[in-house]
Amino acid sequence: MMTEYKPAFKQGLRMAIVSILLFVVLYAIDPMFYAKWQGWVVALVVNMLALPIVFMILGAKGCKPNFTPFTFGNAFNAAFFTGIVSIAIVLVFNIIFVTIIDTSWEQEFGEEILNSTEGFMEWMGAPQEAIDEAMEKARADASKQSKGILEQLKQTGKWLFWYIILALVIGAIQKERKKEDTLVV
Repeated sequence: MMTEYKPAFKQGLRMAIVSILLFVVLYAIDPMFYAKWQGWVVALVVNMLALPIVFMILGAKGCKPNFTPFTFGNAFNAAFFTGIVSIAIVLVFNIIFVTIIDTSWEQEFGEEILNSTEGFMEWMGAPQEAIDEAMEKARADASKQSKGILEQLKQTGKWLFWYIILALVIGAIQKERKKEDTLVV
């Protein structure tokens, strides 16, 4: 059973490596890059859209020759398995990163996000009272947010949900069509 999904495993491994390398390079350039608006754009476009879509499609396409017919279930499983492999590897890296490599990064990252938010509100011309009130609430919320391994597990759950959605779409697109499905009357 698992040999049929070996291409998906390989694509998941590649996706994880690219994701980790991207993070490490950007971290080396600016550890707080992802706390700035440019970092949010990169995270959205690259990490949330481009990488998963490309590698999950490649994982599903790579598994297609192993199944006859290539059903929605096969395509979904291949795409989702690609995402699961990637996220498991990235989760291990993230846990090592925040608990061993840079233990203060999460705290500094949170502060930088608050500073960026405050700067953006000032740039937008918000009244100082509104800024102070919003920042006080944001700091209170940030102090309640989990850190370390628990936070990494919560983030992984969110990513898994997103990968399920992508895998459903990819599965619907990649499945083999029956001849009667393609006939136009």
